[in-house]
Amino acid sequence: MQITWYGHSAFRLDFGGNAVLIDPFFTGNPAFVSDPKTAIRGVKNIVLTHGHGDHVGDTLEIAKQNDATVTANYDLCMWLAGKGLQKFNPMNTGGTTDLGGFTVTLVR
Repeated sequence: MQITWYGHSAFRLDFGGNAVLIDPFFTGNPAFVSDPKTAIRGVKNIVLTHGHGDHVGDTLEIAKQNDATVTANYDLCMWLAGKGLQKFNPMNTGGTTDLGGFTVTLVR
């Protein structure tokens, strides 16, 4: 597994053929000094911890560009869908979802 930190809460996880972004706050993030194209290359899943702007960040643009699925709490997924998000996986606290090769569990 390779873990890349992009500043604040933004991470990329690469493992077993998967590339996952967590809280992809790139634009406006002074700690993000990487190439955005490299940071999103091959990403098919984005996981959001919550709906603050410095966590949602560039999610909509990345999801559209990469045809990626966003996994987040139900309310945040519905809000993003209203903004044009096409592929989403809404969850509730305590639930676990299988994303093919890894699972996500939503905890407090």
